[in-house]
Amino acid sequence: MKKKDFFCELKEALEFEDVTFTEKTEFRKIDGYDSLHVMMIIAFVDSKFGKRLTAKQLFSITDVRSLMDLIGIENFEE
Repeated sequence: MKKKDFFCELKEALEFEDVTFTEKTEFRKIDGYDSLHVMMIIAFVDSKFGKRLTAKQLFSITDVRSLMDLIGIENFEE
C-alpha cells in the first residue's frame, strides 16, 4: 500500500477530519485520541492487512511509523 493512501485511510478510519497523518504523527498528541481509537486501529489493520494486533501491542505504539512497523514496513511503498 502506498504510504499516502495508508495515511488517508487511517485518518478516515479514526474519524479525525482535522488531523494530517504522517509517519511522525503521535497518536497521544491528537486531541480526543482514546482507547476506542485503539480498538478502531485494531479493526482497521485486520481489515486492510489481515494482521491481528493486540491491544497490548497498540498501547506500546507512539506514532504512525511505529504502527507501520507493527504491521510490517514491507507492506508500504512510497
